[in-house]
Amino acid sequence: MIGFVSAICAGCCAAIASTCAKLAMSPELQRIFWCDFLLEKVFDGSTLSSVCQTVVIVGRVSSFLLVFFFNALMWTLFVKSLRGSSSSATATVTNTGSNFICTAVLGCVLFGEMLSMRWWLGTSLILTGLILIHFNSASSTEEHPDIKKE
Repeated sequence: MIGFVSAICAGCCAAIASTCAKLAMSPELQRIFWCDFLLEKVFDGSTLSSVCQTVVIVGRVSSFLLVFFFNALMWTLFVKSLRGSSSSATATVTNTGSNFICTAVLGCVLFGEMLSMRWWLGTSLILTGLILIHFNSASSTEEHPDIKKE
């Protein structure tokens, strides 16, 4: 069970890392969030350009650093999931599936991205393929009981 939960968390951390990378490389997204949304609400409609510029730079640097943090956390959790899973295929399938779903949710919520039926169909096909790989891996492990899991 710990392998399954760790793999899901690793996939979500990978999605968050890619979201932070998108924020770090886009000053326009930072300006929209920090200046247009947050500072206008705090300062009653007046955006201070010098404060806004500073906040955008700090936001971009923070986002850049968070990319490394969430990638390191993702790898830590993924290795933990490999140790706790019955096979590496199980951890990989779960990690990839949760990454796809978390990426879709973050894209919709944070960036207003619309996902087409083609995207959902493609994701379903990829996840189906990963599940088939998992079952193939599980059945070959059962056929060779002399292979001992460490």
